[in-house]
Amino acid sequence: MGATVTDMHHTTAAQAELSPPMLLEKGEVNYTLAPTHPPTAHVDPGERLLVETELNIGDHLKDLGDEFDISMAVAPFLNGATGPIYVRGADVGHALVCDIEAMELIPPGFTALAPGLWPFAEAGPTFAGGAAHRVVDVRDGHVIWDERTRIPISPMVGVLGTAPALEAISTMDCGPHGGNLDVQELAPGTRVFLPVAVEGALLYVGDCHAVQGDGELSGFGAIEIRSRVTIRVDIAPRPASMRWPRFEDGEHIGVVACARPLEDAFRLAVRELASWLAEDFGYSLADAVLLLGQVAQARCTQMVNPHFTYVCKIAKRYLELT
Repeated sequence: MGATVTDMHHTTAAQAELSPPMLLEKGEVNYTLAPTHPPTAHVDPGERLLVETELNIGDHLKDLGDEFDISMAVAPFLNGATGPIYVRGADVGHALVCDIEAMELIPPGFTALAPGLWPFAEAGPTFAGGAAHRVVDVRDGHVIWDERTRIPISPMVGVLGTAPALEAISTMDCGPHGGNLDVQELAPGTRVFLPVAVEGALLYVGDCHAVQGDGELSGFGAIEIRSRVTIRVDIAPRPASMRWPRFEDGEHIGVVACARPLEDAFRLAVRELASWLAEDFGYSLADAVLLLGQVAQARCTQMVNPHFTYVCKIAKRYLELT
């Protein structure tokens, strides 16, 4: 967000060390992102939070020996989100700035084939005659897939969003407000910018993953897991061209867009990133598209939600950011 990123006031690292994060227990999670849910916390810009999140299927799978059953997954009561968090001073015309600082994963995790939501849906919820799920331990920086396979963890926040202006949007879905984005970049070390549509922004957090492949192919296609997320919230002016969530990490700036069909999600993501380059980095819109034609990195991160998610990003070295 150009000048917004570099000029926004932030506390120093030393100041942050003096202010431990406010614990926000998951309590009774919400299954919609809506402007009507009463806030579970009121915080000031610059405040750090330790947000507890629930497993995406709710109060199940507490121990490694617990067995998954598809009856535990009751739509639309999935991806329950902690919050909303009211940020004082946030209002229409702002972007909510969320610095994801850390994630503590709470095993066990699980993954499962969701009937109707994976590439071979016609085969039903089982495969090769067996139950199509895994309940796994997560320890020592790895998912313990089986006796021979260890998958390095790459923690991420699946649901991160603000309240839309009027609607109550399911935590299974995603849109310009954020929501169930399922984007791997929304991880420790990333700053996320979300459009603000209501007073206080009303931030929701949930559906954390230990690791997820692109496409989230099996429906419950990540290692779904409970987590404690350390996040810092702030507010900044919303750029005139901003329509979709944006993010910045150590190497890239990028955007997220959601739509069906999939090519529309891709088109919207490219358009958002090109608009960002034109507004904040001195490019004409045409030159921004020409540059992205050479160096854009884009992919579908999930194609199981009602709207699909596409990410488009560009390395900072092309923008002379430090």
